[in-house]
Amino acid sequence: MNPSIRVKKFIEKEWDRKSPLLLGYSGGPDSKALLYSLLQTEAAKVIHLAHVDHGWREESASEASALAEEAAALNLPFHTTRLEKTASKNIEEEGRLARLSFFRSLFDEIPFQALLLAHHADDLAETALKRLLEGAHLQNLGGMSKISAIMGMTVWRPFLAVQKKEILEQGLLGFDDPTNRDPKFLRSRLRYTILPMLSHAFGKEISSNLALFSERAFELKEYLDRKIASVEVLEGPRGLSAHLGPLERMEARHFLLKWQPVSRAILESVLDNIQGVNLRFGPFLVDRGWVFFIRSTSLDSNRWKKVKDLA
Repeated sequence: MNPSIRVKKFIEKEWDRKSPLLLGYSGGPDSKALLYSLLQTEAAKVIHLAHVDHGWREESASEASALAEEAAALNLPFHTTRLEKTASKNIEEEGRLARLSFFRSLFDEIPFQALLLAHHADDLAETALKRLLEGAHLQNLGGMSKISAIMGMTVWRPFLAVQKKEILEQGLLGFDDPTNRDPKFLRSRLRYTILPMLSHAFGKEISSNLALFSERAFELKEYLDRKIASVEVLEGPRGLSAHLGPLERMEARHFLLKWQPVSRAILESVLDNIQGVNLRFGPFLVDRGWVFFIRSTSLDSNRWKKVKDLA
């Protein structure tokens, strides 16, 4: 299906017909294709553009100015910020958090229904592979979904089922950011070295199967969320407690991961000994199927109310 048609169908289904929408706009081919697809929908007049100049390249300032001119020509509101240079060893993650914080600040000022991002199927495959190799738990291998929430913002990714080659076939020229190909960044190595190498060695393109793997991981997460929804959490003098004895091991693991992220060793020790008597593992006390999260000065008594928001 043509990417623009996918975006049109997505907007017809999800947009409330009144609220403004914020597009994270880098000016690269992906976000440009998403912008011009959005301009073909009924939401065209409520689109705002948000651009973050990371300041990593000398030409980034002139690119931001060019995008501002493009937005003015399209009669679209344009919001931008320039980040200060940092000595951080993980500038990818720091940059991602800075972008999200900027978008969040705009949400605080304007009642946007959603933030739109141009992540596509190839991005999804890279994220799934990255999480798999990092040893993420099965239910956390999903990477990204078409609709999610980040920092209190609803996030839409209408291109998530669209392959990069389909986006490039739209013929829209965007800025070429050479840092996207810099091998010092893990994302770049995944995209230009690791995935192509694996596809070559395997004898077939694997990105579509990784994207499917990600979708199935989300299905598993949603299933486990439903399975643990009825677990009652009690609060007493020892802290919070829940009776996990009747749960399957995978269900109990999912519950504990949402309750209090801990090391794999502690988590599996709890699960191995869940029917034990008065055993302590990290922040947990196990007693005949009951698991107690021991109260500490950092424990928020409303924690469980927040647990279900972590999905």
